[in-house]
Amino acid sequence: MYSYSQVFTDKKTALFVTAHPDDVLVFFGGLIHQLIKDKKNVYVVVTTNGARGSRENDISEVELAKQRLAEERAALQSLGLPEDNVFCLGYLDGEVESNMKLIGEIAKYLRKYKVDIVCTHEPSQIYLQNYDKSGFFVQHRDHRKVGEAVIDAVYPFSRDKSFFPEHYVDGIVQHSVYDILLTDEKDCNFNFDLTANLELKKQAMRSYKSQFSEETIESIIQAFTFEGKQLEKFNYIKLLW
Repeated sequence: MYSYSQVFTDKKTALFVTAHPDDVLVFFGGLIHQLIKDKKNVYVVVTTNGARGSRENDISEVELAKQRLAEERAALQSLGLPEDNVFCLGYLDGEVESNMKLIGEIAKYLRKYKVDIVCTHEPSQIYLQNYDKSGFFVQHRDHRKVGEAVIDAVYPFSRDKSFFPEHYVDGIVQHSVYDILLTDEKDCNFNFDLTANLELKKQAMRSYKSQFSEETIESIIQAFTFEGKQLEKFNYIKLLW
């Protein structure tokens, strides 16, 4: 297992790319707070605007998108992340495709901010068991497509100069990323213990009023509790080239 210091000591800039507003806090919130405390440069890219994230459909897509993105920024600001470091690509829920358009948009952020490590969804697992083995769930298609696009953006599209030359008009140049942090749906080799800051994460989650009741927050926290510790679990990948 890797430790926090092994993964992040030599990193200056981390980019988090997730599918929906609220994903980044659920999977990475404690880690983001620690990186900010350690004076790292942290950026968050949300792929969709969350407009279809209502099972009851009792609110318009336009209004829900505004609400969810405001909730996202408020939640991340409570962890210490400046609003200017949060970006939304504006895709509609359920319509994310791992294509050249999305790969290019992600590659531009990797290049622009000279990212050292990119953190995103595990793309390969369609369905899997929950931690207590009581049942299965389907990993959202948007999660899978975003994770796939991020990995492709890392290799080879942000690295090789011939891809997306339109980026260079803005003074952005090619950039190589060798470190990827994935959610743990397939493998886990790095646990981040946020037990000491659990209340901070819970308070940030309360910003998502359109999505999370107090009961929902507690169920999420319980799902990530292992032997009395609150853990965010990841698969760290160090690329050779």
